[in-house]
Amino acid sequence: MHNYIERTSRISGFTVRLLYNNKMFVSGLYAISRTTAGALRAPNQRVLKPLIFGIAQPFEYVSKIFQFRSMHSSLSVQRQPALPKSAPVELSRVMVPDDTNPHGNVHGGTILKLVEQAGNIVATRHCNKGKEGKNPVITILARVDHIDFIQPMYVGEISQLQAAVTYTSPHSMEVTVDVWAENVRTGTRRHTNTATLWYVAVPTGGECKFSDKLNPVSVPHLKGLSVEEQQNGQERYEKQKRERLALNEKRRPNIELSYYPHPDVERHTILASQSTLASIVLPSDCINNYVVGGTLMKMMDNTVVICAIRHCRTYVVTACINAINFLKPVRNGEVMFFTAWSTFTSNRSIEVEVTCEAEGPHGRSQRIASAYFTCVVIGDQGVPIVPLKLQTEEERQRFEEGKKRYITRKGQKHTQDRHMEGHIVE
Repeated sequence: MHNYIERTSRISGFTVRLLYNNKMFVSGLYAISRTTAGALRAPNQRVLKPLIFGIAQPFEYVSKIFQFRSMHSSLSVQRQPALPKSAPVELSRVMVPDDTNPHGNVHGGTILKLVEQAGNIVATRHCNKGKEGKNPVITILARVDHIDFIQPMYVGEISQLQAAVTYTSPHSMEVTVDVWAENVRTGTRRHTNTATLWYVAVPTGGECKFSDKLNPVSVPHLKGLSVEEQQNGQERYEKQKRERLALNEKRRPNIELSYYPHPDVERHTILASQSTLASIVLPSDCINNYVVGGTLMKMMDNTVVICAIRHCRTYVVTACINAINFLKPVRNGEVMFFTAWSTFTSNRSIEVEVTCEAEGPHGRSQRIASAYFTCVVIGDQGVPIVPLKLQTEEERQRFEEGKKRYITRKGQKHTQDRHMEGHIVE
């Protein structure tokens, strides 16, 4: 086996990676990508030769590997600014149809997720730099100061996210993220987003509980800032701190969170566990501009399980589903509403009715599908499900209908079990 060593050289806005072994030159792999140091050099500038370093034995190298002149003339004149010197991070990813909204542009949620990923990487790297694995910390997003959506991004473009720590206080740090969209066919690059995020650092390890309060640790001081940059950063820090404190003062004190639609709703009633999910249809959910049935059924199941867990207060799984009738197709861009409520309970199972309705851009809602799902408690916990508390005549009627379906399913299961036992005996 050869002991391969990878060497990297940054040349005229490109990264050239060379692969060697410890005895002789094996091959050259040139992964060319835009760096964050600036835009490509002008067409009339001299093409630099790659810098070669770390070679065990001297050898003659080709003086000219790539001809960049012809390529430079077709690239966009818009320049990508140089990143600060504070351990910047650049992420790149091609945008695919799964990333789009119903209009065909890259979904804002996709960009937001990428922005937070880049910010988290650079913040965590800053806090752990030089520690050599001792007392590592993780960073948590504490505030999103602002995010500007300047231009849309499209499928096939390369998203380039540049993130850098731009200011640090004793217990927090400011991260600035810029997003660029590059068309690799034409070479054009557009600035699409700017975001300012604030992170705090907390120790790693230990069990995190919902009741625990975060105890941020000190953040390493950001070096290399001028006096003006330090003053501007301090002003931004004080501003966001004032806004955050003002927002906390507006909140009602001692608010008791409730899982129920209203604090006065009695537990274990149908209304107490009723659940609703809403979801917009995206191109990734569709084939030929219509929602795939599996996507719709997955959302129905999610809503059912939420409803069952809220009533049983334990983990459940779907045991069976009655026939599902799809009444109308759902199109790309429509909003789907899934509503689930309990109809029947036995000692170990709960039946939930779920409906799906779709609303178009004009506000007209139509029933898409409905079904009865039966969920059972996971494991042999020995605790029976609390019976439904029926409050109206309609609820009692639905309960009796659910009981009939339960007896029918139980009889069918008993018949199937006997049928299987007969096959085993034979």
